[in-house]
Amino acid sequence: MQKTRNYYSKLLQTKRDYKIIGKSVLQSFLFGGLLCLVGQGILDILKMNVAKNDASLYLSCIMILFAGILTAAGIYDEIGQMAKSGLAIPITGFANACVSSAMEYHKEGIVLGIGSNCLKLAGSVIVLGTTSALIITTLRYIFVVLS
Repeated sequence: MQKTRNYYSKLLQTKRDYKIIGKSVLQSFLFGGLLCLVGQGILDILKMNVAKNDASLYLSCIMILFAGILTAAGIYDEIGQMAKSGLAIPITGFANACVSSAMEYHKEGIVLGIGSNCLKLAGSVIVLGTTSALIITTLRYIFVVLS
């Protein structure tokens, strides 16, 4: 039993390099902030040219388009290696997951390949997001509207 604990603690010490963890956290923070800054800049430009309510819709479309193009070109993964989880901001990460799945299964055809596998990776996000929204809305209805 003691031998197993010593082996386990030795194994954990090799995996627990706090300098690498700190560097990864800093990279995620900086790249995520940079991506948000770029998005805010695009949003400000859009607000000058279109209705304010439509500007955020156009921004979402632009971010999805750029993430899809970068994924298809193979650049998104290279940036992701530098940015760590900083590029996992929901809309760009979701676009990357969809395009990656579509690219992986495109040889099987449009319907059986792309159509059935496009949301394969992101399906759990959609299901859990919808389920949690339903639960929160139900609780809000019970405690706020009925009381």
